Amino acid sequence: MRSPRTTMKVRRDDRRLRSGNFQGHTPRGRSHQTEDGAMEAMGAAEGRWFNASRYRRRAQVTTVTPLTATGTVRIGFRVVDGEPSHFDPGQFVGIEAHFGGLGYRRSPYCILTAPADEPVFDLLVRAVPQGPLSMHLVSLHAGDEVAFRGPTGRSMVPHDDHDRELALFATGTGVAPFYSLASHLLAGGYSQPIVLWWGLRLVDDVCLTDELDALAAAYPNFSYHVTLSQPPADWDGLRGRLGESVPPLLATLGAKRFYLAGNGAMTEEMALGLSDLGVDDRYIYKEPYFDGTHEPDPDVVADITERFVATDLYSALASRRGTVFGSDLDAARSGKSGKAGNGDPMAVSDLFDLMPAFLSHHPDHDDPQPVESPGAWGRQ
Repeated sequence: MRSPRTTMKVRRDDRRLRSGNFQGHTPRGRSHQTEDGAMEAMGAAEGRWFNASRYRRRAQVTTVTPLTATGTVRIGFRVVDGEPSHFDPGQFVGIEAHFGGLGYRRSPYCILTAPADEPVFDLLVRAVPQGPLSMHLVSLHAGDEVAFRGPTGRSMVPHDDHDRELALFATGTGVAPFYSLASHLLAGGYSQPIVLWWGLRLVDDVCLTDELDALAAAYPNFSYHVTLSQPPADWDGLRGRLGESVPPLLATLGAKRFYLAGNGAMTEEMALGLSDLGVDDRYIYKEPYFDGTHEPDPDVVADITERFVATDLYSALASRRGTVFGSDLDAARSGKSGKAGNGDPMAVSDLFDLMPAFLSHHPDHDDPQPVESPGAWGRQ
């Protein structure tokens, strides 16, 4: 019998998300090489538009607000070129600047603010010493101008239905598009719960709490939780990485949309864990901000999967496969019983081969439809 880790390794290529999986760019890296790679990735997704366009648009800095001692800065811009500036949550702008000895540096940044009638937008920038563009941006002053292109990219707004809870998983500045998305949807009357799970390293990295608190106070169906991977002794919030602290807190996985943005390792490994637990890939969206080509570690994915306590999708599967299978399923989740007939412990991964048949008949799974690739956020 294959172990969960072996099974995940074998299935890894098949678990890559398809429809609903926008990986058009890798917004921000930790070095100028990563920034260049991010723009190349974005260019591949945007196709001919990206290759033909130039950074001809102009925006003027209105505010520069340091948010943390660790280098996170909020920068406000007003578009001054007279061109349309509408954007949807999840879209980004590409910024360009020239540096002596280095040439041009370009990087995409997801927009932090919700769409507005005025030609304005804010960005959340983390100053990275090895990234000349990020250091340039955080050194700007009100009145300075930048060259940019966009806004462009795919919308995160779910257009087809509004009856699903949104679970937003962010690390670092990956929170930016989620703040935009939540603000936009809530103001428009979105009635389902929207929960933001935000992973940071240090307590000094925590920011935007005034804005998030205001959103939670105005809309009872919005909440957020910060988890620290290196918390101080007196930290009373969640502890650990997202894959460690959040899975034990999710009572159900069905009827949700999962959005993942930030560290490429988190987005890939969490997505695989959710998919392995029966979440339809169409309801998992990932946006790697860096390390976008991360190869998930099967051991890490297995650990994340085993931390989830939700059994609703498994219970539905068990009820459709019969009592014997159902008892084996319970044994697999509890680890207290053997697999039918051979006495070996039953691994959750042994259920994977049954998942396609389950999904094809599950009432929460639409009829399979061909979807263009890459799938757009808003189509799903």
